[in-house]
Amino acid sequence: MKLNTIFERAARLCGMAEDYYGNNDSSELSARALTAINTTLFDLSNESEHESLLDETSVSAEVFNAAVYGTAMYLSLAFGDTDKAAFFSKIYGDKRTAVKSTAARIKDLLPKTEANL
Repeated sequence: MKLNTIFERAARLCGMAEDYYGNNDSSELSARALTAINTTLFDLSNESEHESLLDETSVSAEVFNAAVYGTAMYLSLAFGDTDKAAFFSKIYGDKRTAVKSTAARIKDLLPKTEANL
């Protein structure tokens, strides 16, 4: 999927419809969005930095979903909307925790007694 998909979903969450960035100079908005997406994807999956919103990424659905809210949080901060940023920060924190807390290995920690051997 393209990074632009993350940007479009985050922009809609922030209240920016396609006509907003279609009618305005979108170069600054695109630069901010790319920085926000790169920051979020690096935080979630250590993915290297991308050069354009048209670049492809191959992250899982969970990482993609969390990246949308992380990008919305950073965009809200960039435009000074602290109320939305706080709201998205809570959601992003929860989704980030879910992504980062996957159990890779389960270890048996029950004590063994001589009777169980």
